Amino acid sequence: MNYLKGLVLGFALIAGHSAMADFKTITRAYEVVLSDFRAPASVNGIVSFKTCESCEVQTVNVSSTTRYQLNDRTVTLPQFRRSLSTVQDRSDETIVVMHHLESDVVTSISISL
Repeated sequence: MNYLKGLVLGFALIAGHSAMADFKTITRAYEVVLSDFRAPASVNGIVSFKTCESCEVQTVNVSSTTRYQLNDRTVTLPQFRRSLSTVQDRSDETIVVMHHLESDVVTSISISL
């Protein structure tokens, strides 16, 4: 009987071990205070942001496929920049930057105002 329990336990451990996977992060999301964020000037420009107050500024490319979302609606870059310029207190707003690590491009930038 003990042999059977040991055999079942052994199979369970082997099955559990093979089910473990190596996870690879493809896209990283950053929540950034709007005062630490600079929107790209053009469709193929560069976005810069700090992920924390003491962190260094990161600069990442955007492309023509980068999505700009304002209040859960997709807008153009000029509309997005115009809306950001109307924010009174930039330290109270948070923006989400999605950075695709393999291509090193920002895939989307979103904010709810």
